[in-house]
Amino acid sequence: MSDHPEANNAAPDDALQPTGKKTTVANDETKRWRGGKGSQVRMDERMNYAYCCILEGGTVRQIQQRVMDRFSVSEITAFRDYKRAQELLKAEQVETRDNLLNQIQALRLATVHKALRKGQLQTVAMLLKDLGAVINESGVEQQAASAPQLNIVVDDRRHSSD
Repeated sequence: MSDHPEANNAAPDDALQPTGKKTTVANDETKRWRGGKGSQVRMDERMNYAYCCILEGGTVRQIQQRVMDRFSVSEITAFRDYKRAQELLKAEQVETRDNLLNQIQALRLATVHKALRKGQLQTVAMLLKDLGAVINESGVEQQAASAPQLNIVVDDRRHSSD
């Protein structure tokens, strides 16, 4: 400590000197908050919640309200999340449709074998009809069973020179 009071208020030489450049979040890593989820993660979370709500059932408005209540977002944001969930659901259904058809056919064939062993011929007939419908076998039968079309054309001979 010095006898002069001004010397006590002076900053030491090793103290940080201002550089004249203002620090912001963009140019100073220490000011950036790194502790939470990013916006994409939050959007995906809301979309997945809306997807689950769609599977549980309800109107568009009810699902939007659930998203709004749970995540404290606006109606527009909830609607966008709902639309993204709908697109995901549609894409998923298109991808799994072929697999589901194959699985259903395999289950039908297994059921046909079990029904044949038990002598349940009516069940076998019904399942075979369903199998045929899948491969459009009944399309030919329906055409053959439909009423024939008769076209009659009459020539008007009154004005001819015969």
